[in-house]
Amino acid sequence: MFDLVELDGITNKILKVYEIKTLTAVKSNFNYVKHQLHTYQKITGANVYLVYLDENEKLIISDLNDLVSLLDKRKETKPIKVKSFSDFYSSLKNICSNENAGVQYFFRGHSDHNYKSIPSIFRNNNIVNEKRMYHEAIRKNPSEFSEEMTTFDKLVKMQHYELPTRLLDITSNPLVALYFACKGSDSQDGAFLIFSMVNEQIKYYDSDSVCILANLVKCSTDFSFSRDKGALVYDIQQDKPNFNGKYLYAEATKEVFCVMPKLNNERIIRQQGAFFIFGQGGTKDKPATFKDQPQIIIVDADSKKTILKELQVLGIDEATLFPETDKIMKQIKSKYDK
Repeated sequence: MFDLVELDGITNKILKVYEIKTLTAVKSNFNYVKHQLHTYQKITGANVYLVYLDENEKLIISDLNDLVSLLDKRKETKPIKVKSFSDFYSSLKNICSNENAGVQYFFRGHSDHNYKSIPSIFRNNNIVNEKRMYHEAIRKNPSEFSEEMTTFDKLVKMQHYELPTRLLDITSNPLVALYFACKGSDSQDGAFLIFSMVNEQIKYYDSDSVCILANLVKCSTDFSFSRDKGALVYDIQQDKPNFNGKYLYAEATKEVFCVMPKLNNERIIRQQGAFFIFGQGGTKDKPATFKDQPQIIIVDADSKKTILKELQVLGIDEATLFPETDKIMKQIKSKYDK
């Protein structure tokens, strides 16, 4: 769990914990890193330090008190606005070409820059029917949801069929996200979002952390961890029989993780897709929040159609991203529309 620890030579008690991060992680994921350090301190009772190289390759070792002053020095990043594909590429390269070991980038596009990055289950009060919709989807389509599928796998399929879930689509391909930022809402500027994720924020489909958040779907809207922990653990154990609920704490239900799914869906493969899975906020009817906000590139509304044509030359269009036959036919028709 820890990058480096200093032990008492006699009792083997942990005296100091050192978390080693890249400069990119410190800058882009500062609040998440700070959260990690506080968690490590709570677990060990030891002094915890953040270790990284600054812009001048100087080794920096900061304790939790130092991080407060470091936070004060951080500057808010204002969105960049682009009017062409070349402008977009230059901006993206500038943002993502920094030293980035231990950081992976994921992207999302909104055709309307005012759109908020929250899952559909938290829109239009859908959350009050989350449990019911989940069970009804399985009850009415049992052949689509086998007993061998985990709760997360079922949520992915429901997301594919546009049922509101606690998943949010993202991609590892920036061109795919740019397509969605340009497609539709022609009178509105689009938004291209860049999420820089440290390794600890990225999970696989079979992760315990993902299973915990996925199984919140089976909980009632008035879910209380202190009261309903036993029921949640039971649901988790249907996916993971050996799960030990003894070490499950309320904070584990309040996370947002990037999930790498199984590549068993043609649309996910073509879009190089992944997901954010959202836990609960203060209560189950509110989403957990990102500890660090994405960087944003604004796409000028008047430039969208031109950029879409350039993306088509690069092999990014409706037919390549959506394998369904009707989408392919629609794209062929649009190509010859006058």
